[in-house]
Amino acid sequence: MAHLTQFLKRHQLLAYFTLTYLVTWTLLFTFQPLYLAGQRTIAPFISLSVFAPALVSIGLSALIHPRPTQGSRKPAIISFVITWLLAGPVIVLYLTMNQKMDLTTWLVIVSSIAALLPALVIASIISTVPGVREMLQTYRKPRGSFGYYLLALFLIPALWVGGNLLGRAFGLQGPLVRALVVDLKWFGLVTLFFLYNVIYGGLSEEPGWRGFALPRLQARFSPLVSSLLLGVLWAVWHAPAKFGGMDADPVGDVIVEWLLIVLITIVFTWLYNRAKGSILVTALIHPAMNTTGAFLNASPFALLLLLGFVVFVIVLDKMWKKLPEDNLAVYTETAAVD
Repeated sequence: MAHLTQFLKRHQLLAYFTLTYLVTWTLLFTFQPLYLAGQRTIAPFISLSVFAPALVSIGLSALIHPRPTQGSRKPAIISFVITWLLAGPVIVLYLTMNQKMDLTTWLVIVSSIAALLPALVIASIISTVPGVREMLQTYRKPRGSFGYYLLALFLIPALWVGGNLLGRAFGLQGPLVRALVVDLKWFGLVTLFFLYNVIYGGLSEEPGWRGFALPRLQARFSPLVSSLLLGVLWAVWHAPAKFGGMDADPVGDVIVEWLLIVLITIVFTWLYNRAKGSILVTALIHPAMNTTGAFLNASPFALLLLLGFVVFVIVLDKMWKKLPEDNLAVYTETAAVD
């Protein structure tokens, strides 16, 4: 175990990306064809593949910092149970309302099993394992100005709406809102989409991409280079679902989406650094982004606004320059690379 710990300490990023890809791709290539063939009961394995970034980061943080456990396990157990009881109905509602699945006993059981994963992540936030608790501490102790958390919630919707209105002003025709939501109650549906994407995004991915990988990348590279590297790896991670999988799209559309992911990653990094290394701020913009994409069409003007904002934040914070050491000391408390 000592040799394994030393190896992981020396190769933290390599271990994280290798294990995350291995878990996600193995599960998707194994179970995705069965799911697409109608075997919905294997859905928890699909959920497990999505949660690989978080679970790998939690496991590595525990191994890299093998200190004695601290405190009582009772708060973590209570948090686990409460989250499990809340996440299950959210998953059921999403699948019945958005995926048009029938409400059956099997759906409730499968959703309850899948809900164990976000419950585990929430419990890990107050884990008795010091390395895990420290990595995830900004979920419960947010840093930085409150304004950045509001910006995380409303930035992408504002860019999309603003771009679509500009498109209309310049004569670009087409619906501003996806047909998906016609005749449905907006507030309830938007809230449901957001909560579902908090589970599958804010909790499943952000502990890994921004909680574990980003601070370690920024310890070596500038925020801009770190974002480009992470953006590419984050985009390609989706490959099994995009090419013939559950979210299959034409190759051209996938390439455009991946380019957008790289641009969005720069925004995520900017917000993360502005909020003094807070995972919570990216755990908010991630579901806000996904929810916006479900409800609003993105016109070319919206994409231009996004590109303009990306250029603005790069220049504003000189993201091509490596972060000062005093900033890194705050942002990377558990991310030291031996």
